[in-house]
Amino acid sequence: MSKSMAQQHREKVLRVLGEAGERPVSVVELRERGVPNPASVIYELELAGFAIDRVHRHGRLVGVRLLERVEELEPPKRPRRFGR
Repeated sequence: MSKSMAQQHREKVLRVLGEAGERPVSVVELRERGVPNPASVIYELELAGFAIDRVHRHGRLVGVRLLERVEELEPPKRPRRFGR
């Protein structure tokens, strides 16, 4: 059974961000690396529990990076809390 395209895109973004380390990766770079809608994929990863940082310079988004090293392509096992 093959993985869905959405899952392949999520894995690709995680791989690219993991390889980049501290360096922010631009949406353009993700698009060039085969992710057709990187902003949506990044949002999906955040909803799944991955800590993603948006890096801004002079008020403009320059890219995103992972705040935690991803060893596996599974979201963290901590529960997410919304409100109190």
